Amino acid sequence: MENNYFQFRKVGILTPLIQIVLLVAFFVAQALLANASYRQTGLLFNYPLYAYWGVLFAPVYEEVIFRGVIFPAFLKNTTTKKAFIYSSLLFGLWHFKNIFFMDTAHFINQILYPAFVFGPLMCFLAYKTKTIWIGSLLHYSNNFILFLLFFNGTDWGYAMIQQLFGIIK
Repeated sequence: MENNYFQFRKVGILTPLIQIVLLVAFFVAQALLANASYRQTGLLFNYPLYAYWGVLFAPVYEEVIFRGVIFPAFLKNTTTKKAFIYSSLLFGLWHFKNIFFMDTAHFINQILYPAFVFGPLMCFLAYKTKTIWIGSLLHYSNNFILFLLFFNGTDWGYAMIQQLFGIIK
């Protein structure tokens, strides 16, 4: 029987209902934070207003694409290790779209962090739980925390990549 990564599954204390409630809560919290960012700066965490829906829905649609479709396709046709690597690298490259919104250092961070840190973590989570929804919750948490830190003047993701790779000045 093939695994369907799109099904909600109970994982620990996270029942499907709790997962849905948390996804909605993260969406609302991120929308409120995006609104505050826009009112203060005219941008959504360095993104123009037309990127609003992408920012709000990215944790869901990126998990659907990369851990719901691409990762399982690689699992069918290659080893688990290669599936982790290939889908994570594609996830990093997906963030190339941000070239229009960021300076070079932040743009490099937008590719390296998803490809080498967050992507493999999300693949591992999907592989172990056999669902993308726990990963979507973690993805919302990650984005919300990074946006909150960014909004408050702390660029944690940029600093972490700078320390890990030592290539961004």
